[in-house]
Amino acid sequence: MQIVPDWAPNIHPMIVHFPIVLLTFAVIFDFLFLFLKKFGWLEKSALSLYIVGTLSIIVTFFTGRFAADGLDIPAKVIPAVTDHADWAEITLWFFIIFSAVRLTIGLWKKQVHRAILFIITIIGFAGIYLLYQTADHGAKLVFGYGLGTGNILEKVEQMEKETKSDESISDSTLKLGTNGSWKLIATAQTVTILKEKFKWIESSIEDVSPMFDEENSAMMFHPQKEATFIYNDKIKSVQITAKINVDEFDGELEFIHHFNDNNNYDFLRIRNGEISLARKSHGQTKIFEKDKFADKGFIEIKVIGDGTHFRGYVNNKMIVHGHGSEPKPGSVGIRINGQGSFYLNSIDVISLRQ
Repeated sequence: MQIVPDWAPNIHPMIVHFPIVLLTFAVIFDFLFLFLKKFGWLEKSALSLYIVGTLSIIVTFFTGRFAADGLDIPAKVIPAVTDHADWAEITLWFFIIFSAVRLTIGLWKKQVHRAILFIITIIGFAGIYLLYQTADHGAKLVFGYGLGTGNILEKVEQMEKETKSDESISDSTLKLGTNGSWKLIATAQTVTILKEKFKWIESSIEDVSPMFDEENSAMMFHPQKEATFIYNDKIKSVQITAKINVDEFDGELEFIHHFNDNNNYDFLRIRNGEISLARKSHGQTKIFEKDKFADKGFIEIKVIGDGTHFRGYVNNKMIVHGHGSEPKPGSVGIRINGQGSFYLNSIDVISLRQ
């Protein structure tokens, strides 16, 4: 038996309205019972709705996260997805805590002063506001951007085509966009650009001996020791997409973002078939999440750092998704530490928010 019909991209849109309806009516019934004491069924119904509604919001939250993780989300939509996820998590924890308190009061209401019961019930309306905000941000994704409908990819692809037709895709190798966005394309001039336009941290360009490989249209790096280079623009929220080949490289390759200094930055690391999202804070490294991948040849790596959400993709498939405190705006770059040859075809950095 097919649980999810063909028209639905996943189960999330089929169940998302249950917690909205159940928890909204739970709060309304609770409020009415304060003034209509003779209708005891109002309180019993409210308590039942809190139980079922809270269970449904837990299921809805995790199906939503699973749905988002399974999509290759266009850069322009990522901030809206992050905002929706943040509101959903706040709403989830509110009702887990609030429902637990309300159910406890329901069991011991004779020992609870009526004024406290009134205040608790009024607080429940804050939950309705949170439900509204979560639903509103979710509706924006579907009706504003078409996420999950199949239309969004067509719209974004058309916008990208129009943008590319207006740009002169030349051999200038470094293209600067708005709000700190930039793109580096491997050409014969890339070595000069790396030397003159990028900042090298505790190392120099000579430490990686870069050269242009015309056959693969890629920069080939031969690291002699650890080297880090960044483009010194501060970005608040970022998506990095890079086409690389690490088949002949043995060591650590990090795509750095929110770089403030050598001891404070976030990064996606590739090492021996393992990909991880991590943060270096005051010199100490914390791993958000890690997993294995087995792709060979030239692959597309994508890392997103938006608010408290961090995602890592290999060939448009999300492999790791971590969470941490929102970092300060910072620069983007690459850290190379290992032996052998590392190939870079291009790196595209997009600023997601103003």
